[in-house]
Amino acid sequence: MISTKQNLYKLGAAYYPDYISSEKTLTRRVETGKIEFLSNKERLVEDFKRMVKQGIHTIRMGEFSWASVEPTPGQWKPEVFSDALDLAHKHNIEVIFCTPTATPPKWLIDAHPDILPITRTGQTIPFGSRRHYDFHHPEFQKESRRITELFAKTFGSHPALKAWQTDNEFGCHNSVFLFTKNAKIAFRKWLERKFKGEIEALNENWFTCFWSQHYRSFEEIELPMASWADQNPHLELDFRRFSNEALCEFQREQINIIRKHSPERPITHNLMTLFTDLCPWMAAKDLDTVGFDHYQMESDPHPMTSAWQFALMRSALQKHFIILEQQPLQVNWQATNRRFSFDWLLLWGMQSAFQGAAGMLYFSWQRMPGGCEQYHDGVVPHDVRIEQSQQEKLIAAKNVIFAKLKDEFQFSSEIPLPARDVLCLHDSESLWSHEITSQSVTYSTRKQIDHITQFCAQNAWGLWFTPALEAEKDRIHSYKLIILPGHAFELTDQERNLLKKFRSQGGRVLSLPRTGYKLRNNKLSPLPAVFYSADDFYLDDYGALLESESEVCDLTDSSLGACIEGHLWSEKIKVLNANWKTEATFSSKSIFAGAPAVLKLKEDSTHGPHVHLATCPVPKKETLSALRKILEMPATAKANSADLQLQILSDNERKFLSGVHFGQHTTSINLQRQQRVLKSLIIRLDRNLEANIEPLLVDENNVLAIPGRTAVFIELANEGT
Repeated sequence: MISTKQNLYKLGAAYYPDYISSEKTLTRRVETGKIEFLSNKERLVEDFKRMVKQGIHTIRMGEFSWASVEPTPGQWKPEVFSDALDLAHKHNIEVIFCTPTATPPKWLIDAHPDILPITRTGQTIPFGSRRHYDFHHPEFQKESRRITELFAKTFGSHPALKAWQTDNEFGCHNSVFLFTKNAKIAFRKWLERKFKGEIEALNENWFTCFWSQHYRSFEEIELPMASWADQNPHLELDFRRFSNEALCEFQREQINIIRKHSPERPITHNLMTLFTDLCPWMAAKDLDTVGFDHYQMESDPHPMTSAWQFALMRSALQKHFIILEQQPLQVNWQATNRRFSFDWLLLWGMQSAFQGAAGMLYFSWQRMPGGCEQYHDGVVPHDVRIEQSQQEKLIAAKNVIFAKLKDEFQFSSEIPLPARDVLCLHDSESLWSHEITSQSVTYSTRKQIDHITQFCAQNAWGLWFTPALEAEKDRIHSYKLIILPGHAFELTDQERNLLKKFRSQGGRVLSLPRTGYKLRNNKLSPLPAVFYSADDFYLDDYGALLESESEVCDLTDSSLGACIEGHLWSEKIKVLNANWKTEATFSSKSIFAGAPAVLKLKEDSTHGPHVHLATCPVPKKETLSALRKILEMPATAKANSADLQLQILSDNERKFLSGVHFGQHTTSINLQRQQRVLKSLIIRLDRNLEANIEPLLVDENNVLAIPGRTAVFIELANEGT
């Protein structure tokens, strides 16, 4: 039996005692091999025995249970969870308990039908699914406080309950932006406060002279509903700001109640990054730990997207986070719900651990016999005759792997966090601005971040995010490179000074197209792309590229390579300051032929360079290699495949190199000549889904061969040892 004491990386699952039928159901008693009918309580006992056997450390429950514990107003049935909590405590399994506000019961909707949300098109979202509530509604806010307090008082002191989760997946299903009567009332009040009661200040800020949109009072302002043409982009940006503030206030009320009645238990929320509606920085601000639901929308998994999403979750509170829902091999909500090979679950687990996750909970423990998610995968299958599922084998293998990592490298708690090599600006308001006036269905900041992540992974740089440069001013010197990935808004004087100081100490800056075009009110700036001085250069022209278009940019220094390639967006720049040197020009076939495609500012040998790209780099090895050289950025190790993600981890005293290879074929890692390997492991699954862990061999040229579908973990000698 595998011990649940392995605490390097906690493994668990979402669990639903409220979904277990009160009637006797078929299940398997593993000890006897018989198939028997079990009662609800007997099924709970069997589940917990099975969890212990597979090494489950943590379960999460309660997020959809409102009608189960309160079937009618005032009728309280806590035994739905009391028995499960008692069994969890008996079996040494920790519980994350959730407030149930994501699914208000029918009796509440019948009493207050205007609690139901309204979409941008005016459609009322009916009862019968989830997230069917308006968080602006005073009555629902009151009910949210009441049920949260009831949960916190009833369950909050139970010894098995170790943490809380608020609600469930704020923003999922487009549920941040609501168009109800109460949303409009609250928005008008928010605007009146923002503009200090001066409606003419709003008119000026929102450019309401366009299309005759002038307002005489705040009472005239409507919500940005669906319309023939685009709505006012300045109104839309403020509406998104307001909506996020209101949702975070809704969560804050729950947090305050929980802290009062269930103190000393950390509070989390399962954030998502499949959409941009919810600002993760705002939503995480009041939490003790960031939780994350890791799902992918692509028909084929996209490892780079997962990598930066994990890095974003780690960056939100600058510490380890937890995956509260891990996508299984088959979901129920894609156009075609295909399966993937089982080693994806291993690779996702290793990738998340190396990016700062302290644990992973699968969704979910049981496969549901009914409901909308009956085809959604789970740890325990529908077929009760199966003693150990493939998912359970994976959990067992992961426990073996993380126990080995803990012992081999003598970790006392979590795996160390990534080194602070690269700081990337990730501002939700910038993302919203680009979405509101997108100019291209192909371009997005998130695509650029995919490419940035590959750039970092190819060179083993630790990637971190920040919502604003000012937020990192006290430790900005820790980084080697700052990236501005199409940051929509012009830089403030404080931000310019931070960049100047950072570069004066040898730091490097990389800016990508569409950086600094706008004012914070979503108007275009009269001085776009000013990084240091209006006399540096100006934008002569710019625009989006078709999906099939690409730019070939000729490098002026042939030692860097023949060319670099770009896509998505391009700028025609006129250089005014001779200190900005042209490193590449658009080829003769480009509409911007001969104009600078890559510019580099470097005042002297003590300053680090600022490199500005006038087109978005494609994630090809040759392009990224040339870019690294232009930036004068060293790499401890280099990946020789785009499918291999490398990253340096550090606990200040020791240095590690982690790698996850998502490709099928063998590739390699090139270490710098002076790097010395102290310990190494290569991790994979065998055909029986059991862990295969071996030392990794390094040849005389400091090259490491990496087979496909594996993870590697290496301790490197620090410089000077």
